[in-house]
Order: sequence, then C-alpha cells, then structure tokens
Amino acid sequence: MRLKKHYNFLYMPEDESSSRAFRIPRWALLGALGFVGLFLVLAVMVTLGFSTGAYWRPGGAPLQKENLQLHRTIAGLEGRVLALRQEIDSVFEVQNLMAATLDLPVLDRETFAAGVGGRAALEAGTGLIASTGEGAADAGRDLDQMLRQARIQRQGYLSMLDTLASRATLRAHIPSVRPADIGWVSSGFGFRDDPFTGRQTFHRGLDFSLPVGTPVRATAAGVVLVVQQQRGFGRVVKIDHGNGVVTLYAHLDKALVKKGDKVERGDAIALSGNTGRSSAPHLHYEVHLDGRPVNPAAYVLDSYILRS
Repeated sequence: MRLKKHYNFLYMPEDESSSRAFRIPRWALLGALGFVGLFLVLAVMVTLGFSTGAYWRPGGAPLQKENLQLHRTIAGLEGRVLALRQEIDSVFEVQNLMAATLDLPVLDRETFAAGVGGRAALEAGTGLIASTGEGAADAGRDLDQMLRQARIQRQGYLSMLDTLASRATLRAHIPSVRPADIGWVSSGFGFRDDPFTGRQTFHRGLDFSLPVGTPVRATAAGVVLVVQQQRGFGRVVKIDHGNGVVTLYAHLDKALVKKGDKVERGDAIALSGNTGRSSAPHLHYEVHLDGRPVNPAAYVLDSYILRS
C-alpha cells in the first residue's frame, strides 16, 4: 500500500462557526512527533541524573561511583579513629594511675578533652556517612583533637620521668648502707661511758670494729668536703650529700679521695685504722642533718647494722 504524502485535518469549533481544513505534509508530522519524543526522553534522563547526583559535574556515572567509594572509605576510617580514641583513653587512665602513685596531680577529663564534638560524632555514626565532605571534616577534627591529647599525654609522661629522675637522684644522695662490708657495731648512738674517762658522754655516731686496712665506703653519692687530720678523730673524711646531709668517717688509716672529688654510693673512700683518740682499730661513722648529728642507724637499711 502506498503511503500518503499528506494528511488532511478538519477543525470544527464547538460554536458551530465555519470549520477549517489543514493539509500537513507527512514528513512534517513525523518530524514533530520525533522531536516531542526526543524531548521527553532527554527530560527524564536529566531529571534522574540530578536526583542521583550523576550530573553535578562532567563524569556523571563515574562520579557517583567515586562518591560511593569515598563513603565506604570514610566509614572504614570511622572505625579506626574510634579504636584509636579508645586506646588514647586507656593510656589516659594508666597515666593518671601512675601520677597518683607518684603523688603528682592527676589530669581531669575536661582538660584532657582539649576540644569538643569529635567523640559524639564518632559514637553516633552508623553505616555510611551521610555526606562525604562532612564525614572527612569530622574525621579531620577528631584526629586534630587526638593529636592535642597525645601531646598532653607526652608532657605528662615527661613530667613523671623528671619526677622519677629527681627522686632517684635524691635517693642516691641519702645515706642508706653500711660504711663497711664487714665488722660489727661496738658502740651505738647516744649516751655511753667514755672508754677513757668512764664518765657519761654523748656518742654522736656508730663505731664499727674493723681490722686496720678495711675499705671504708661512701654511704651515698656526694662531694668530698673534707680530708684532714682532726683532734680526737685522727684522719677524717667528710662527704656532702646535699640537702643538708653530711657524713663523717673517722680514725682512718688512709684516705683514698681528696677534697672536691665526686663519689657514688659504695665507692671506697678510705682504709680503716686506729688514728686519733682510739682504744682499738675501728671506724667512727656519723650522719649530720642540717649541722646536727642524727642516729646513723636510721639511715642504714640493712638490719645487720645493729648486730654486735
């Protein structure tokens, strides 16, 4: 059958006025219908593209796929950041426990927080993050907060190390051991009968019965203050340990140090003897605190010191 080249249309208005006839070529009618159809298809595609975010910029569908991947990546980082925060909180508890043990101020949580908002955002997050930009910004803010907290913890541990070092130094300078490895206490601290006069006199230290030539050791770290002959005491060595503590070692046969030498606990500083006012070979040992003699037995941790 042969296709028509033209189509005739008759227009009849409702008011029964004169009708009109139109003659439209076939090619014009088909072209108009095709144009309308193409317009509808494009309109639907554009609407769907904008609703799914595929046409916000060139790349359409690839951009949508990229955004989905970013969402998944940030969602994975969310879990890691939360785990890191839990570790920092755990270290915070350990830090405060150590500070309390050292009698140092503990850090309150408000100060430690060093910012607000990060933790709540993380704990509330479930599934994919709603906005890639917002998720990345939240993660960045939270990491900044944890960096500040890590710096606070570092400073706290440095303070504790300083305290421990100071206390270790202080302990090293406090007399706490016997001045000789052998021997026994022949005379204690306090009133006693003077071996030469028989009268009651105050004995200001401890006497260790030792053979001549026995090594005499510093009972704490310090600086040699005096090496000299002294009336009654014979050859004497004095050591300044700082903080008002001074030790004295008397009746020595020979000094092994000189004034100004630095010594550590246990260093040999002299050999015991029988010099000065002495009834038998022995070491006279004194501890002075702020210029006053105190009982050396209180500064010796080894209970053997009191055995005779």
